[in-house]
Amino acid sequence: MSSGSNLVWAGFGLIAFAFLTPTCRNATPRAAKPDKPSAYSATAPVQAASPISINMASRELVRAADGHFYADAMVNGARVHFLIDTGASMVALTPADAQRAGIALPAERATAQGAGGAIEVIPVFIERIAIGSLEARGVRGAVARELPISLLGQSFLSQVGRVEISGDRMTLR
Repeated sequence: MSSGSNLVWAGFGLIAFAFLTPTCRNATPRAAKPDKPSAYSATAPVQAASPISINMASRELVRAADGHFYADAMVNGARVHFLIDTGASMVALTPADAQRAGIALPAERATAQGAGGAIEVIPVFIERIAIGSLEARGVRGAVARELPISLLGQSFLSQVGRVEISGDRMTLR
């Protein structure tokens, strides 16, 4: 792949990732239900990753030809193909992936600022994301219509432990 092509992909990636680092402006608050707290509620319970995901379990991923790392994960029991985005503050799902995972889309909307401008996102609460034995529960996320692929960001990665990149390999521990 040419270096020009790599720059185009890197630029696309940076723009897509920037879109998903939301600054919640003008979000319409919604009443938090006791069993499904708002993703942005200060009182929303965020459970730590299960003990097996820290120090015991790991997953090694190989860099794809386009220079990115991808992983298939189970989101609330549904299989979702993710681009791993260590620069995104949270997990971002396509509408199709959110629907497959059984995530109800609330009326609340937020604005995410990116290099290309503002986009509307829907804040969501994801009960469980697992890549093999690496698991996180109570994950903040967002659904964005403009997203071509779901992104696995820090709201998941920070719960499972460390992310190490060496050459063409990424290890999640």
